[in-house]
Amino acid sequence: MTAIVTAARRCLLMTGLWLLPTASVQTTIAQPAPATGLRIATFEADATPPIGYDMGYSVVKTIGEPLRAKGVVILGAGQPIIMVAVDWVNVDGKTRDEWHATLAKAAGTTPNRVTVHALHQHDAPRGDIEIFEERIKHGLPIPVPAGVPSKGTWVRSVITRSAAALTQALPQAQPVTHVGLGRAMAERIGANRRIMGANGRVWMHRQSTYTNEYPAEVAADIKVDADVDGHVLSILHPKEAQEAPEGLIDPYVRVISFWNGNRPVAALNYYASHPQVNFGKGIPTPEFVGLARERRQKETGAFQVYFTGAGGNITVGKYNDGSEGSRQELAGRMEDAMRRAWTGTTRSPLTPKDVEWRTTDISLPAKYGMFKDEARAVAADTKRPASERIAAISKYLSAQGLEDGTTLAVLRVGQGYSVHIPGESFVQYQLGAQAIRPNNFVAMAAYAEGFGYIGNRDAYGEGGYEMTISNTTLTAEKVIMDGVRKLLQ
Repeated sequence: MTAIVTAARRCLLMTGLWLLPTASVQTTIAQPAPATGLRIATFEADATPPIGYDMGYSVVKTIGEPLRAKGVVILGAGQPIIMVAVDWVNVDGKTRDEWHATLAKAAGTTPNRVTVHALHQHDAPRGDIEIFEERIKHGLPIPVPAGVPSKGTWVRSVITRSAAALTQALPQAQPVTHVGLGRAMAERIGANRRIMGANGRVWMHRQSTYTNEYPAEVAADIKVDADVDGHVLSILHPKEAQEAPEGLIDPYVRVISFWNGNRPVAALNYYASHPQVNFGKGIPTPEFVGLARERRQKETGAFQVYFTGAGGNITVGKYNDGSEGSRQELAGRMEDAMRRAWTGTTRSPLTPKDVEWRTTDISLPAKYGMFKDEARAVAADTKRPASERIAAISKYLSAQGLEDGTTLAVLRVGQGYSVHIPGESFVQYQLGAQAIRPNNFVAMAAYAEGFGYIGNRDAYGEGGYEMTISNTTLTAEKVIMDGVRKLLQ
């Protein structure tokens, strides 16, 4: 399978929009749209796993807040454009392919005009049908308790529900006359994970918390990796983790809103940071970002979607002790930033001619690319321990997915742009995209495909947790940024 063919299947949206750095609310009376022209349909489906379902870091013990797959459909600018964000840890290539195709069929569009992003909450399921089916193929199925649906069955049920919700939403599509663009500083949320030492390498890896709230087996695994790499863990040095500066981040929450006259219809929210307060508790959660999102929906009356930006090297560990109190505090800070971005929004007219869809295909360098055949042989060797065979499956599927490629895309709306890229990409990608268009609004959503950590070029020589387990190489930055630059020109 060529990179071009696979990339045509695995499209990544990039929605466009920013206007001016000023934040004055437009006071001109805007007129509602006629029945034709731009329209937006909004839809959501339940994405909460059942009791007993294995989420990866834990098995579901009880249900807290529901998880959601939330999406919007832009109509009237060529074939429909569909954007979805789901409260899951990740979505792999096969899951994305099926989700794209199913939603595209429901909306009467093509799969390369659909995007599905994970928010990356850690106490949440994984959309990884590919490894699920590959393990079955090798006689290594994931154990499933009686009465609990298998991963393939349940993940596909969510895909089906989302498509049904989209179908029901299309007749209720609302006219759109204006786009609103706003941003606001997020106070005491994100900080860089990679605290550098005097030798130019990572000295401390800042986890999601500054206290040891990690599951014991996870903490033990990352301690082994840290010792090999030569860095320390913040959970073992909480005082230093709290006192260390925030480091390189994108401090802004960005909000793109769509309006019919003076009535808001939908909003897309963006911020770059790992969203988890803690994990391994067995209680699925949309985390503080999901809590803030739903509160804003109630407050504004407008449908709210949240995208996690390029926050692969950003976390809330400077300000989070892993408690429920911290979750609520962070939700309140995020809600406040979203609100200030909303009230500081500038609106401008939007017509079909202002909307343009751009895509480009890329193939990413795989760290284990040369070992794919060897890993396949290990997976097929029934004399090997199951743990080695399962690890080998993950290795060759990861390498193959990266080499097969994906599609970068941009939705331009007037003078604004929003960029959507794969994996746990570092914040440097987000800042780099903004530098290409310094006078425009540039929002970014990452986690479009579960490629793992994608560092900037320098990071691969700096060590640290992310680079220890990254599946890509240092040339990934050039590949992605060349694509982004092409789309933003």
